[in-house]
Amino acid sequence: MKTCMILAAAAALALSTPAEIFTLDTGHAEIGFSVKHMMVSNTKGSFNTFEGTVDFDLESNTLKAIEGTIQAASIDTNNEKRDEHLRAEDFFNVEKYPTITFKSTTVKKQDASTYEVTGILNMLGKYQTVVLPVTVNGPLDDPRGKKRMGIESETVLNRRELGLTSSPAAVIGDEVKISISMEATM
Repeated sequence: MKTCMILAAAAALALSTPAEIFTLDTGHAEIGFSVKHMMVSNTKGSFNTFEGTVDFDLESNTLKAIEGTIQAASIDTNNEKRDEHLRAEDFFNVEKYPTITFKSTTVKKQDASTYEVTGILNMLGKYQTVVLPVTVNGPLDDPRGKKRMGIESETVLNRRELGLTSSPAAVIGDEVKISISMEATM
């Protein structure tokens, strides 16, 4: 009986703890990329439609998890003809695979504001484990009384490992530089 009461009290306490989930503020966020074209220049672009959450423990000031979804059709390289080609079947195939998702599986704190976030990237129906170096700025109280934090990450991914294999490396480089900069609020 005493064990049941302790378990019930622990469950009630766990349920009463407020969620510390921050939601991405897409008006203050960017997911960009850069890839070599013809081995001589960099083509840059971004994805303009995405959403996500950040689980952050305010008491211990620790990142716990990150999750996000990108609408693949929102790809933007500042060239509509190229963007239409990138949305087609031989690249992102947005009709069959409309979203790109990331969900963290482990988070390792490196120091007060940097983390190694390992997670599963789902793109083109392929699941790939990726490791993101993440810097957290904040959180702090903004002028409107919300908690606000910044999340930044830069990494390099191999497009072939992600299923983007239609062009030879002499036309489109294999290494894609990814840059993520965003704010999240609670």
